[in-house]
Amino acid sequence: MERCFCCNARLTGTQLCPRCQADLGSVLGSEQWAKHWLTKTLQCWLAREPEMAILALTTSINLKQTPLALVFRDFIIRQQCQNVLGFLQKKNYIEARESLSSLRDLNPDNKFLKQLYGFTRYLLAKDIIERSTQQTIRVFNEP
Repeated sequence: MERCFCCNARLTGTQLCPRCQADLGSVLGSEQWAKHWLTKTLQCWLAREPEMAILALTTSINLKQTPLALVFRDFIIRQQCQNVLGFLQKKNYIEARESLSSLRDLNPDNKFLKQLYGFTRYLLAKDIIERSTQQTIRVFNEP
């Protein structure tokens, strides 16, 4: 943080504002935690643990929205949407919905994710109805 959130004074790195004496410890601490969780995000992503990376990145962004975290968020969303489309193609609707739920937690305002989530829910409901219909037909056709 470069300026005090109370009086806009330039900061020198101390936990108290030199002008208004506001306690900046909590804010500085949250910035450090945001960096920590962003580092965890990268480690999880490199370890091929996308679910853990998404959770860590969500935590980091909730603490502080840095440009690097936001760019990485968009990258992860693009990468994971490819996986979701693969789940949909294989008719793994529940896995697709679960993946999309965590992505929507990462970026709740993303219009594309909202639409894809709605489409996935539609396909899941349609699949459930089709399966129950087929099961009912089998029951009635049994001798």
